[in-house]
Amino acid sequence: MSSDFLEKAKSSNSLISEHKILEYLANMGKAVVISLDELDYFQQSLLEIKIGIEKAACSDIHHFVVGENGIESQIIIGKSCINELEFHNLVDRKFKGYSGYCFIVNAGISYMMYGGEIDSSIEGCLLKTKTMQRLLNTKKNVGDLREVFENFYSACKYHKSYYEYCFDSNGMIKAEIKERELRNLLQEYLNENMKGDVQTEFCTDYYNDEESVDIYLNDGIQRAIIEVKFSFKNTYYSGNTYYSFSTRIGDGMKQLDKYAKHLAQGKRQVDFGYVYMFYCNDFSDEEVEQKIQEKYDELKTQLSKDFFSIYKSTITNNLRNWAIS
Repeated sequence: MSSDFLEKAKSSNSLISEHKILEYLANMGKAVVISLDELDYFQQSLLEIKIGIEKAACSDIHHFVVGENGIESQIIIGKSCINELEFHNLVDRKFKGYSGYCFIVNAGISYMMYGGEIDSSIEGCLLKTKTMQRLLNTKKNVGDLREVFENFYSACKYHKSYYEYCFDSNGMIKAEIKERELRNLLQEYLNENMKGDVQTEFCTDYYNDEESVDIYLNDGIQRAIIEVKFSFKNTYYSGNTYYSFSTRIGDGMKQLDKYAKHLAQGKRQVDFGYVYMFYCNDFSDEEVEQKIQEKYDELKTQLSKDFFSIYKSTITNNLRNWAIS
């Protein structure tokens, strides 16, 4: 941030807005959490905070406690390279009980918590920051697909348009939302944010047109296939298709196995294979991960070497976390 911001802050009699603080921190390009009981502490110690952040290592997440007399403490609370979900969980664990203000930035994520809760009313919050928009507008290679999955999940959680596409006015998932509609949401996002070619219904078998994986990506260097599944509990879904979460995870792995074998036979093997699971149920994150691992362990003796040569992971997207306002 240029010195103009500092000069304006010094000369201003009013507090810097929450939005301006987020924008200022985000543009410094470091992973930081600033906690303070009063907003005016930030303006009073702006130069000290700026110097502290500039000296902070890029590889770490730094927590600055700012008081009336400046920075009271600075500690490292994690590594900046963790994925978005891990970052949110880390912040939630450490600051959910804090009654003051927390300004949080990392890799384009930018938001404020007050009283332990995210304040989504702030202009520029979360994905709306200019920093995140720049990141999202930079198309990624196939090798960066995990990062794009995380960005897509964030978009689902914080952009109302995704919620309105899938949910009715009663807060139920619409009956017409099936696998194809969910695949199309993901495919559209990938098409906008991935380099190269993004195809749907990509045929994996020369002799059977129906043997087609949901999404195929090719950036000219690496290739990936994605098999999309869904599982909605009936209390959240107006439709009448209530697949078991574990069953659909298994179905996705078995289909990916079949596609991997077909592609290998045609000498068209890809670099990455993912099962992408949209779900809405009452499982905790830990239970979801456990069920995925259990199904993987159950099937691994049945899966081919071609599956293991491409399979990276099962990605989950919980619709219960999607934005409603």
